[in-house]
Amino acid sequence: MIRLTAGELAAKLGLNCCGPSERVVCGAASLGEAAEEQLAFVGSAKYFEAGRASKAGTVVAPPGYEPAEGQAVIESPQPRAHFAAALGVLYPLTTTAAGVHPAAFVDPTAVVDPTAEIGPGVRIGPNSRIGARTRVLHGTSIGAGVVVGDDCLIYPRASVYDRVLIGSRCVLHSGCVIGADGFGFEFSAGRFHKVPQVGTVEIGDDVEIGANTCVDRAALGVTVIGTGTKLDNMVHIAHNSRIGKHVVIAAQTGLAGGVTIGDYAIVGGQVGVGDKARIESRAVVGSGAGILTSKIVRAGEPVWGTPARPLRQYLAQLATLARLSKRKGGT
Repeated sequence: MIRLTAGELAAKLGLNCCGPSERVVCGAASLGEAAEEQLAFVGSAKYFEAGRASKAGTVVAPPGYEPAEGQAVIESPQPRAHFAAALGVLYPLTTTAAGVHPAAFVDPTAVVDPTAEIGPGVRIGPNSRIGARTRVLHGTSIGAGVVVGDDCLIYPRASVYDRVLIGSRCVLHSGCVIGADGFGFEFSAGRFHKVPQVGTVEIGDDVEIGANTCVDRAALGVTVIGTGTKLDNMVHIAHNSRIGKHVVIAAQTGLAGGVTIGDYAIVGGQVGVGDKARIESRAVVGSGAGILTSKIVRAGEPVWGTPARPLRQYLAQLATLARLSKRKGGT
């Protein structure tokens, strides 16, 4: 953890500091839990009173906030975003310990940048490439013909199958599996026969994939995760799905094969998406929704429920059911 003054922190964020800029900042917490040497944030005018009542010595707050006596203020038009940036300053990631650990196995045909870190128990297969300053931590398996870009962080015991392409500045958390076979079987002569999954997975830059999330390879062609997309823990992306740029998908959501999600869409937790459904750019799917096979979710009003429908319609139907239930109970 870093120790610096409020003024120094503001300068690193490109913001102005008002009040006692010499105040020490050596950590961060919520408004209700912050101590004198910790940073907190005031998200909007709704929280101005809570900010003044907080013991936080320094706060990130929007213009117009009047601080408590002795409180330093880092003025921001987007306090939550700049608070997140401040966390990166105060709690920097461990620096790369460049080199290959003696307990790792790197195939002689693989290419590992000299600035990369390969931890103990890591296996890197033939003809794979690991980029500059990338960290592959202990127990991770990298298959054959894999390309991992620069400045990536792959946490312990992740699995990357053969021929997967991963961009730069990506984060793969523990237990995630990238490039496992898609769920492809054909029923013939009284039994299921496996359809070989010979495609691959391509992951753009700045993607984060949560713990125990699975991204399946395409049967033919490519399963795509676009630049800037964030997948939560325990998400399943099936074969031949195509996820656009800067998409957010929350935990326990499952996509069937061939699903398309446009740029900047938001998908809540525990959502089920049927085969070949399409979620348009900037659409919002509420938690627990069910999207039927080949359904198109348009951008605009959020959708909710199963089958997914516009939120106003969903709430109106719930209200109608409640009235009918009361009427039935009164007879």
